[in-house]
Amino acid sequence: MDLTAYILLVAIVAALFSDKVDQAVSGNGTLRKVILVSAAGVFLITLIPILFQLF
Repeated sequence: MDLTAYILLVAIVAALFSDKVDQAVSGNGTLRKVILVSAAGVFLITLIPILFQLF
C-alpha cells in the first residue's frame, strides 16, 4: 500500500470515531467538528494523488 492510502485510512477511522473521542474528553461537540473537518481535508488532499495515478 502507498503512504497516501495509509493516511486516507487514518482519516476515515478518525471520522468514524470522532463522536466517541468527543465524549471521552467531555467536549460539547466542538472537538467532533474539528476532527470531521480535518478528516475531510485530509481525504480531499489524499484523493488528488490517487486520481492522478489513475489518469
